Amino acid sequence: MSIIDVARDALKEIPMADVLRERLSLALDQSADAERKVAALQAEKGALNAQLERERLDRQNAERELQELRKLHAEEVRVSRATEFRRGLRTGGNWMPFCSRCHCPASVHDPRDLLACSDNECRWVSQIHGFELDSVIATLQ
Repeated sequence: MSIIDVARDALKEIPMADVLRERLSLALDQSADAERKVAALQAEKGALNAQLERERLDRQNAERELQELRKLHAEEVRVSRATEFRRGLRTGGNWMPFCSRCHCPASVHDPRDLLACSDNECRWVSQIHGFELDSVIATLQ
């Protein structure tokens, strides 16, 4: 007797209605599980869409604020004799010298000295003497 004959005899002994009922029950259980997963994923998708919309609105507000700040802090920048001059809100609308290397304000204590960066670690020195500063600024107007 071959294996196929044994299998045929075994199938004859098992009532097919019971096998089909078990298969149907298994399929219904799998279908219910799938429906629960779909419902959970749809709820998660809804929550993620709401979060995405909030994040999009937050980004729009942040970009709007950034544009306003850029306008508020906008400065004209010109370079004369290797020295950067800026005019804007933080300089009170006046041309002021700045370090060309680190962009900190430049200053001079004695009109005979050269303009120098206010950051002592930078050590940048301009080619403009303190007594020349007014005439250089006048050329920027």
